[in-house]
Amino acid sequence: MKHSEGTYVIKESSYTLEISYQYYWDDGDSDNAPESSLDIDQVYLSNNLTIDITDFYHDFLDLTISQLLWEYAEENKNS
Repeated sequence: MKHSEGTYVIKESSYTLEISYQYYWDDGDSDNAPESSLDIDQVYLSNNLTIDITDFYHDFLDLTISQLLWEYAEENKNS
């Protein structure tokens, strides 16, 4: 499998959310379908103070943000 890692950032006027991730993929071939996986390493919320909210992200935010993050990771996998 190929691998890339990065940080997805959501910046708003009152906060910044930073999600560090690792993206794994295989483009597939004539015998195997393409596949991919996405692992979230850490999630930070900051304004004047930076807070690690990784557990909170997995418990409450994952479904809301996951599609945006998957699209970002796919678009940036070769950078």
